[in-house]
Amino acid sequence: MINDERDISLNEGGRLLVVDLDLTALIGEDYDDRWLSRRCKDAFAAARQAGNMVMVSTARPPMTAFDLARRLGASACAYHNGGVVDLDCAHSSIDELADNRNGTNASILRFGIPVERCVAECRRLLAAIPKLRLGIELDDTRYVNFDLHEIWPKQGYTRTDFSDMTAGIADKVMAFPTESQKERLRSLVPDDLSLLVSEDVLWLLMNPKATKLNAMREACRHFGIPMASTIAFGDDLIDMEMLEHAGHGVAVANARPEIRAVADEVCPSCHDDGVAQWIEHHL
Repeated sequence: MINDERDISLNEGGRLLVVDLDLTALIGEDYDDRWLSRRCKDAFAAARQAGNMVMVSTARPPMTAFDLARRLGASACAYHNGGVVDLDCAHSSIDELADNRNGTNASILRFGIPVERCVAECRRLLAAIPKLRLGIELDDTRYVNFDLHEIWPKQGYTRTDFSDMTAGIADKVMAFPTESQKERLRSLVPDDLSLLVSEDVLWLLMNPKATKLNAMREACRHFGIPMASTIAFGDDLIDMEMLEHAGHGVAVANARPEIRAVADEVCPSCHDDGVAQWIEHHL
């Protein structure tokens, strides 16, 4: 059994491994039931013991990714696709990560959107697309205008018409458009917000600095690691920039064709523990 100690320093020549979770490190088609295998956990533990560092980079919020980042022994974690970046996973708490009004932890970086702006955008979008399913993620809570269990049967949420939102900095605006709504929604994205699409289901309006690439750069600056010493693993369009700019980009075999095309290498599918296999063979 690999020793699971955390806070292992980067050895000379060591790398920063930046890994996406869903359909990259995690196994399973159903979002609610995806899991991290023992083989994957042990592979990352071995990589850390060899003098490498680990960063998790995910669109998930802390409520569903915090424990996974800890199980991988991550030194840093980008939640909300880079909207919240934790540069000291060993000492931060889920309460600190979830509280967008808490600015006392200098190791937690936030790239969000004022709640009032999110509400205004939701109302503007609903005026143009009245039946659009929308939400705002704030303080690790999903405030949505529909039954979220239609999409994620096991995820918690709060139903709202956006008139009762409290002040603060939200992580993102979420949209779940139907096929017939997608073209119209894309045309309505404001120039000062970025649009990111996860698994062709979840559309995210975010602060332009809330990206996996920016989060990886912040971690490199914080830990003093050259970008050339990063290895990034991913599968979806929101991973593209991260893989393109990493020292070495690895796509899992189940990745979208566009991601496999820009990657330096393709490893086996997440369902075959492809990331763990790559680590075992290369590190």
